[in-house]
Amino acid sequence: MDTQKIVAEIDAEISRLQQVKALLTGTSTTENRNAGRSSVAGSSGKKRTLSAEARERIAAAQRARWAKSKKAVKRAARHTSAVPARKKAATANPAVKSAKKRTVSPEARARMAAGQTARWAKVKKAGKKAARGAATSPAERAAIPAKGARKSVPAKKARSAERANAPNTKASVAPPAPATPATVVS
Repeated sequence: MDTQKIVAEIDAEISRLQQVKALLTGTSTTENRNAGRSSVAGSSGKKRTLSAEARERIAAAQRARWAKSKKAVKRAARHTSAVPARKKAATANPAVKSAKKRTVSPEARARMAAGQTARWAKVKKAGKKAARGAATSPAERAAIPAKGARKSVPAKKARSAERANAPNTKASVAPPAPATPATVVS
């Protein structure tokens, strides 16, 4: 026997058994399959819109769900909180909460700045090492400044000459006129 023929007979037997089951239980399997939403291919292609009343009902139901969940969270926080009453009062009032603004001391700011400078120096050093390692010829390696190497004097002079020839983009501001002392007439 051909396998396709066997599969067709099995499918036919399954459909007969489903019909018998539907008759015995009083429900039709075809009705159950189509009970949900219609398929995209079967729809007319028209966009469905909700009425204003339906949108409002949905929004009201969602607001009620949010209120219920927030209430449950507050209730749980109230029963499990071990915070003293003084701290509860301070955090309950948003005006008090925003009045306490944390600031960083100048010493801490200086420490943070120094740390960041050190981190950037480390990154730059790693980049220079990688560039020196990538250079293949001795001439290319010599062109990359080594650690602690200073720039040559001709390079500094060339840069200052470029600056002198560059147009001045800053607007010059005239110094304020000196104030004349007021004379007192008696």
